Amino acid sequence: MPRDRGQLEADVMRQLWAAEEPRTAKQIQAGFGPDAPAITTVLTVLDRLRRKGLVERSDARTNITFRAAQSESDRVVEAMLQSLQATGDRQAVLLRFAGDLDTSDAEVLRRALEGRSRRRSGTSRAGGRSGTDR
Repeated sequence: MPRDRGQLEADVMRQLWAAEEPRTAKQIQAGFGPDAPAITTVLTVLDRLRRKGLVERSDARTNITFRAAQSESDRVVEAMLQSLQATGDRQAVLLRFAGDLDTSDAEVLRRALEGRSRRRSGTSRAGGRSGTDR
């Protein structure tokens, strides 16, 4: 079954994020299993990802390896922030996002925001202000 280019890129990135060490194109190809794309296709995808800044290539002459340029979580955060910056109504997007979170994700976000608020309060008090951010 043919995959579209975006799906191939996503599949390659998932492999690189899951790998503990940089991988060769052959290793990435093998990671697809029995319906693996041709090695030339894998190399083309890796080159496109490198040009986008998502993949780094080793400088070796032989046994060239590839690794993700940033962690999966860093990449997702970057994409979320870019999407938020592109909208005309940040508040509506944030409210919808928060409203669509499941209970455990909402709790993680609430704790993160409380920690951010406490850090800002401590900084504000050091600067002589009241420290109320809410």
